[in-house]
This record gives sequence, structure tokens and C-alpha cells, in this order.
Amino acid sequence: MSPAGRPRTFDREEALKKAMMVFWEKGFEGTTMADLVAAIGMKAPSVYAAFGNKDALFREVVDVYKNKVEQGPLRTLNETPTVFKALENSLRENVDMFSGPQAPSCLIMAGAINCAPEHQEHVNYLMGLRALYKEILKARFDRALAEGELVEGTNTNALAEFYFGFIHGMALRARDGSSKTELFTSTEFALHALRAALKNS
Repeated sequence: MSPAGRPRTFDREEALKKAMMVFWEKGFEGTTMADLVAAIGMKAPSVYAAFGNKDALFREVVDVYKNKVEQGPLRTLNETPTVFKALENSLRENVDMFSGPQAPSCLIMAGAINCAPEHQEHVNYLMGLRALYKEILKARFDRALAEGELVEGTNTNALAEFYFGFIHGMALRARDGSSKTELFTSTEFALHALRAALKNS
């Protein structure tokens, strides 16, 4: 038991999870510091001391989510040997991340789409992360082409654009209430585009 007068241990990870849920629900512009203070459950001065202002807290939350994407769907995409299974498993992991009460959509896809001019940095940062996601998809398809898995002449940029657009769309559909089952079904249809490009399909 802690000695009298000693404050509770501050759990930064838990506080960031709570802040993430608020940004997920309301987006950057719709979220106020009062919302974040209430969700985190600390006094306002403590929240400011720990995280700074709303801008700094949002950037930290986005970076936490970015790490989850890197260690989840993107790691699966890059480490699964065959391109079809890599994409299939990666898409399914995206569905898991987008679905359910603890993950209503995707923070990178939908967290700051429209912001006031003074907050354009957040729009630009997320746009950069989305562009990087597409580049990672293209690099995986380029690798599959070089390894002989895809038909010679396959347009890997078009594949990357299609699947990134599909992932982006799934995030928005999840936000609008599409179920995990519906998203998994959409994923099965989307995989036909890659099947058509496989050399031994």
C-alpha cells in the first residue's frame, strides 16, 4: 500500500488509450481539452503537465496508433512469405483493428480529415502516413513481382492504390457502423483483384 499522501502511479499508456477513444469518436476538431481531461480522469493541470496541449496529445496518440499498425497489419504484410496470404492476413488484421467498441474505425484514416487552417499540420501528418502505407503496399507487390508470384507486367502501383483505397474505405464503413462480418465479406471480394494477377492462380 502506498504511503499516505503519495499520488497514484500515472499510467501513461492507459491515459493515451482513453484519449484515443475520444479522438476516434469526435475527430481532432470535435475534441476539446475538457473532453480529454474527463476521459483520462485526471485533473486538468496534471493532464497539461503530462501531455501538453491538445495538439501534442493528438500527435502522441497518433504515433501510438501508428506503432500498432506497424506491428500488426504492416508487419504481417511484410513478413508473410506469399503475397496472397500476406495481403489476406493483413486485411483481416485491419478489419480486427477497425471493428468493435474499442476500435471504431482508424485514427490515421479518419482522425483529422478536415481541420481549421491553424491545425493543418495534423491533416498533413496523417496524409503523409497514408501515403507511406500505400508505398509499403506497392513495395510488397514489387517484391512479389520480382519473386515471380505475379504475372509479368502487373501494375503494382495500381494494385497498391486499389488496396489502399479499399482499406481507407473499410475504415470509413466501420465508422459508419458496418459489422466485422460485413467487412470480412468485402475483403473476400477485394482479394479477387490480386487473384487475377497471380501467375499460378
